[in-house]
Amino acid sequence: MAGNPVDERFRGLDFAHSPEMLRMFNNIFGLHEFRDNQLEAINATILNKNVFVVGGNGAGKSLCYQLPACLSRGVTVVISPTISLIRDQIQHLNELGIEAWTPPDYQGYSDEESIDEQSLEIVCQLSKIKLLYVTPEKVRMSRPLINALRDQFAKGLLARFVIDEAQCIIEWGNVFRPDYGKLNELQQDFKGVPMIAVSGPTRPQILAKILNQLQMNNRQEASYSRWPDFRFTMNFNPTNLKYAVKPKTLDGGTDCITWIKEHYPHKSGIVYCWKSEYCDQMAKTLNEAGLQACSYHAGTTDRDSVQNRWKENKCQVICATVAFGMGIHKPDVRYVIHSFLPKSMEHYHRETGRAGRDGNVSHCILFFSGNDEKELSFVIRGTNEPMSLQPMVVYCRNTVVCRRRQLHTYFAGVDTEANSCNENAEAICDNCERANAATSDGERICGEVGISVLSERVLEVFDRLPFLD
Repeated sequence: MAGNPVDERFRGLDFAHSPEMLRMFNNIFGLHEFRDNQLEAINATILNKNVFVVGGNGAGKSLCYQLPACLSRGVTVVISPTISLIRDQIQHLNELGIEAWTPPDYQGYSDEESIDEQSLEIVCQLSKIKLLYVTPEKVRMSRPLINALRDQFAKGLLARFVIDEAQCIIEWGNVFRPDYGKLNELQQDFKGVPMIAVSGPTRPQILAKILNQLQMNNRQEASYSRWPDFRFTMNFNPTNLKYAVKPKTLDGGTDCITWIKEHYPHKSGIVYCWKSEYCDQMAKTLNEAGLQACSYHAGTTDRDSVQNRWKENKCQVICATVAFGMGIHKPDVRYVIHSFLPKSMEHYHRETGRAGRDGNVSHCILFFSGNDEKELSFVIRGTNEPMSLQPMVVYCRNTVVCRRRQLHTYFAGVDTEANSCNENAEAICDNCERANAATSDGERICGEVGISVLSERVLEVFDRLPFLD
């Protein structure tokens, strides 16, 4: 998006806020170089525009609202999907010396006097912090919180709303968390307060649904639109990740043990499993093989303790369902293994993005079998999810086209002749590795006619898939 004229409007360091912003960027966050479109998104946010940021894990999306929050008058309200993510973010910010907080659950009080007292408590706390973290349910249903936000709004101290992990609006909002689907009401309840939505990579059709659901618009602009004029795409193709799909045997646990012991016998990693009981069984199998493993899923009694053990390297491998990992910042994860077929390309990309955040080469291994495809297809039959599963199956079964090229085709909606695997020979994907081995001179062959035609057919498959209105 380097040539996007909208980006150009916010590029550079000649804004009035730039000196103080740079000071905080260097001295508080300890950073010295902006990532793709990060500076532009930060500038647009500080200038109170409605902003939409799309990027992969580790791309630096959170900084696009955390840094502006430090410079802005008043409090930035971050709406986040899970309590574990909220706690992780607050801990990270507090370690940097940035005041962030989430209100407690006020239970058992319904009289007006108690609600007023709780609202006053929140107002007092808001005067001390820069970022307030809440779930969608709390920002819509907690009367003490709503009253406190109205108080800040009346005083001009409500800086902005942030919808973190905005892809959850579509993934969850129509299923089991309806409050996600009603966050657009913030635009009516707090008129004039800017909004920034932050999303992981997803299909263009889904991005359009997110924007339509939030009804974001830039009221200062001459052309009124529900779409924000300021959308920034950050990198979602980390060149240090080595993608591979491998055949899965009947004993997936043995597959994982063999691979881990061969490549990273003493390094930190994640093994994603389909169900809670599979996590428990996988952790047990790995432990019996001499690998320190722990299990993490919705039924885990003390998830915070398990997560902290893993983050502190007291547990080498964490065996988890999709409930684990959103917003987790552990830089030295050397591998992410999927022991079962992910439900969608979005899930797969998000989960593999938890590897290699320190920039070092890391592996993303998917053990695939037709039996997993059949089992998962049967379970989700009759739901909306089969439409998301099919691209994942196409990706697994394609043993020719570059993995990165397939991911780009899916998320960007267009094919590309660029071969990102050339940027880091150590992280070349399995398909490109096979192609190199098949040529006598070791040159890549992805650009040749046969593979170009196959890639076009993959794109056609993606484009023919139906998507809900």
